Amino acid sequence: MNSDKTCRRTAILEAAAELFGQVGFEGASMTAVASAAGEKKTLVQYHFRYKHQLWEETVAHVWRQRDEALPKYVKTALEDISALETMEDLCRYILEFTFANPTWVKIMFQEASTPGPRLDWMVEQFFTRDFAGGKAVVEMAQARGVLPEVDPMHLLYTLSGALIYLVNVAPIIERVTGQHAADEVFIEHYVATLLQILSGVKSTRGG
Repeated sequence: MNSDKTCRRTAILEAAAELFGQVGFEGASMTAVASAAGEKKTLVQYHFRYKHQLWEETVAHVWRQRDEALPKYVKTALEDISALETMEDLCRYILEFTFANPTWVKIMFQEASTPGPRLDWMVEQFFTRDFAGGKAVVEMAQARGVLPEVDPMHLLYTLSGALIYLVNVAPIIERVTGQHAADEVFIEHYVATLLQILSGVKSTRGG
């Protein structure tokens, strides 16, 4: 596949990701994806014969982007999670990344809201691995006294839920309080507060 075809294929995947995240699988048509990508429907169908194939390859594309961006931060946390500051760094980066790349969260919630074969596929391909990796980070933090000794999966749900919740309600926060939840200072204080609540240890940062 030449570079032009590769670029146009990637543009289709990016457009599809936005649509699947906004309106779900049923709401997104091949025609709408083509229009959003600025391409003809025949080109979309050339690369992706069926909408289900387009959906699977789109989700894989989104998760690949996420996985390429996050590992160095997770690796640092696993190697040096000896202080609250390191856990704050990891949580802060996850928030910053998700604010900048919310599509993976949107698609996840679209499928979780209507459980079926597509969600089963995501569980097999991504979520089982994601949960295992998250649990490993939590257990490492617990072993080093950074997080409390409670059920690590419940703690993972609490952490990830609090982080993702902030991204989802950011427009509401801005309208109610005038604060921008995606701002660096807001994220800094939010993460420090969250980990202070969970750990009972005074944060290394203000807020």
